[in-house]
Amino acid sequence: MDPSSLSNPQDCKVSSLKLVLTVNFEKSQLQGYVEVFSQIMRDGVESLILDTNKLEVTNCIDLTSNPINFKIGEEQPNFGKPLIISIPESLRSTGKEFSVRVYYNTTAESNALQWLNKEQTAGKEHPYLFSQCQAIHARSLVPCQDSPSNKVKYQAEITVAKPLTALMSALSTGKTETADNSIYSFTQEIPIPTYLIAIVVGNLESREIGPRSKVWSEPSMVEAAAYEFANTERFIATGEDLLTPYVWGRYDILLLPPSFPYGGMENPLLTFVTPTLLAGDRSLENVVAHEIAHSWCGNLVTNRFWSEFFLNEGFTVFVERKIIARLYGEEMFDFEAMNGLKHLHDDVEQFKKIDQEPLTALKPNLDGIDPDDAFSSVPYEKGFNLLCYLQSLVGVADFEAWLKSYIAKFSYQSIIADQMKDYFIDYFTERGKADAISVVDWDSWFNKPGMPINQVLFVSEKAQVAKDLAEITWSKEHGKNATENDLRSFKTQQIVLFLDTLLNITVDKPLPTEVLEKMDSLYHLTEVRNSEYKFRWQSLCLQHGLKRIEPHVVDFLTSQGRMKFVRPLYRELNKVNPQLAKDTFIKHKSQYHIIASKMVSKDLGLN
Repeated sequence: MDPSSLSNPQDCKVSSLKLVLTVNFEKSQLQGYVEVFSQIMRDGVESLILDTNKLEVTNCIDLTSNPINFKIGEEQPNFGKPLIISIPESLRSTGKEFSVRVYYNTTAESNALQWLNKEQTAGKEHPYLFSQCQAIHARSLVPCQDSPSNKVKYQAEITVAKPLTALMSALSTGKTETADNSIYSFTQEIPIPTYLIAIVVGNLESREIGPRSKVWSEPSMVEAAAYEFANTERFIATGEDLLTPYVWGRYDILLLPPSFPYGGMENPLLTFVTPTLLAGDRSLENVVAHEIAHSWCGNLVTNRFWSEFFLNEGFTVFVERKIIARLYGEEMFDFEAMNGLKHLHDDVEQFKKIDQEPLTALKPNLDGIDPDDAFSSVPYEKGFNLLCYLQSLVGVADFEAWLKSYIAKFSYQSIIADQMKDYFIDYFTERGKADAISVVDWDSWFNKPGMPINQVLFVSEKAQVAKDLAEITWSKEHGKNATENDLRSFKTQQIVLFLDTLLNITVDKPLPTEVLEKMDSLYHLTEVRNSEYKFRWQSLCLQHGLKRIEPHVVDFLTSQGRMKFVRPLYRELNKVNPQLAKDTFIKHKSQYHIIASKMVSKDLGLN
């Protein structure tokens, strides 16, 4: 059973949903009903249990309008309330089908939804709604079995006021109109976990960027997005070559308002991305490669429980970097791996500081814990490093062949880590490599907290150039021989590695502020548009006491809500100017997504 869910798919398994909802911006509510189609899994099951959180459930009927008894269970901290629906006695046997219509509406406290007034949008003419259901927030969008262990099909009819557009993580099947409203219809025929149900409503336009892809955004941003993500089809085709055919049909991208709390979210047919990717030079397009990789790792082969999230993210990071390496050179794989290790080290140290080191295991115990509280780079980068280690034992060609076979074998399933492990062992034992893989300490990889064991060494000449610039030219020589041309020939990954290396090596050897000023006069880092550079430069300045950076930090913190940036920057600002950090957050708290707001509040000790 899934410790993060109150539902009972082992007894009565939901197979599909049909949402019929009206979007009410005046009340910040979705109003309507969901039809839930399920199958009895064993004799004598009396109830269908669904997850809910911050929903108002008003009635349950069968599909011929007969009332069905239901009750709302007690609220469980972090997990909401179970909706317990009585199954008629005539249906309480294995294999019987049970359908129910649940009338409900969302509330202002529904974590899955962010409602933006028109002033919070780019165009400032129309309101905007978007969802974020990962990890366990689908239950605050719709009553459902909110567990990645169970995949469902879904359909939807969404009514919105004109001239707004509705999109979902499903295929659009039509639009009908009344005098004031538009009714959009959708269908998702490939079963997906409920965290991949997604909705967006706003003043949206699209541009074609490939034979199976559009980019959607507010009108003022759509051209910039179309330019930034022009390589989408190349990423999809490379993923297909590396793995298996792309099964979802379309791959569209939605560029969201700045408050979106993540870099991207891999909703099928409609990936959500943050506007912090708009660097103007496609230098941050690897996030799109990452979300495309999820089309296989996560969306097709899914972690059964959130405690094994690395089955989604570790594999996705690995495939993302394979895609980038095939398109831009093998050295890019090692670059990205080095940069990822920096993030992993930072997160491991942060969990140690708050006495939560057990959450740095690849398979942490999440009993009673909101998966959001365990969110970090650990499943991403530690999971990636496990796959790199396994690849080092069997060779690149054989490992890539196994990876393709793994995706083919487990597609459309939700699996646990032991299934992945057993398939790896069986596959290579059959191919005469039992001795080569016998050295894997699976228990330590899965269950030991901290940095990865058996760390693979990532090497690159260009990476060494970036490290030398940080370690010798600046940390040791304080920029004596630096010139304004140092970074001009660097790729994005080199500049990130340069800044990450400085952040690492100067923790115990602070740089004088005059050295930072010299660096800025040569490289103009305070003025950069690239959000990855800006985040690292501002972190470096905060750590080494360059006070003049603080207004720029506040500007960055209040211009976007991506947790990758806002959480560490708020923590750093809180160390040097706690009053400014807390005042800034309190003043702008309402502009952040609920998930981000909750996490920053914890970081600043405001809970």
